[in-house]
Amino acid sequence: MKIDINPSKSILDFCFTYKEKFLENGWPSSKLEPWKMTPLNKFIKGYTDLSVKSDYNITSSLKNEVLNEIKSENLNLLQTNYFKSNEMSRVVFSNFDNAFEITLPENFFSKEVIDISNFVENGIWSSSIIIIKVGKNVNANLQFDFTLSSNSLCTPLLTFDIREGANVAFGLNITNKAKSLIKSNFVGMMDANLKRNSKLDMVLTQQGVNLSRSDININLNGDYSSFNLTGIYFGREKQHKDITACVNHNAENTSSKQIIRGILDDSSVGVYQGGIKVAPQAQKTDGQQMSRALLLSKLAESNSKPELEIFADDVSCAHGATIGELNKEHFCSIGFGRHHDNEFQAHRAGAKRIFGCFGLTRVSYC
Repeated sequence: MKIDINPSKSILDFCFTYKEKFLENGWPSSKLEPWKMTPLNKFIKGYTDLSVKSDYNITSSLKNEVLNEIKSENLNLLQTNYFKSNEMSRVVFSNFDNAFEITLPENFFSKEVIDISNFVENGIWSSSIIIIKVGKNVNANLQFDFTLSSNSLCTPLLTFDIREGANVAFGLNITNKAKSLIKSNFVGMMDANLKRNSKLDMVLTQQGVNLSRSDININLNGDYSSFNLTGIYFGREKQHKDITACVNHNAENTSSKQIIRGILDDSSVGVYQGGIKVAPQAQKTDGQQMSRALLLSKLAESNSKPELEIFADDVSCAHGATIGELNKEHFCSIGFGRHHDNEFQAHRAGAKRIFGCFGLTRVSYC
């Protein structure tokens, strides 16, 4: 069922101020530290020839209960330090075509997965702004699927406001529709603010698209809040996969885990930039991150850049990275060489067998 919500006047007025900035500065420069390993200008070319159009569909009986236009009182969620400092914000704000809110009211509980999909057709640039408001003591499952065509661009911006005691499972999947994906690019942004005793579990998958960059910023603002990220990427040919995530521990007894797993073939490149920042008041923080990649080709490349910034003394924080090689004959014997209906099924079949080596017992999807 199509999501048919027109952008509100408040969001149109808010974003109008960014148009001049985009015309003057364009896309984020690779001279900036967060973008050095993923130079956008190398991949994103000819975007002015694309038509801006963002069509979303929702598979849920809760459509009328949870979808709204963006309200003026929620614009502050688009004015956080993360959005102000990230050069990608001006790109989305000045070129968006769709904007809406997902509102899960206090004590909302549903086992049903709220599944939202965006299919980006050939010759289309899908750029959107989505605010997700999660009330107190909510228990919910959300999934976003972005599917790109051969000549397409997708730049979604998502922001979460998660209140006390809420528990959210969130899946974000980036995949392809066409076989030729030389000109298909995805650059997504996500910001989340969590209050006391709230939890966000996220599974992120990247496969098929030429460029995939997922830029994630998490603020654990309430005591005992937690965030868990499982990121999985598959790269082949000259594809470039990038998961950049920063978790800001701003309160006591907060916890986070970032587990990133990648498989790279041909001349593909995988990037993981993981940050853990612990504020002085965030005592008893537990922050962990681990990145592992398998290279199936001598030309494949994996770059890992973990960062710890700790200003409290009673914490448990750690990071690690492992890069290993595996010959294709062995790889085919565990699943990837078998016949499957499509590439994603082949990846998933092989992943189920191979992620035991990575320390994951199963590949989890919302």
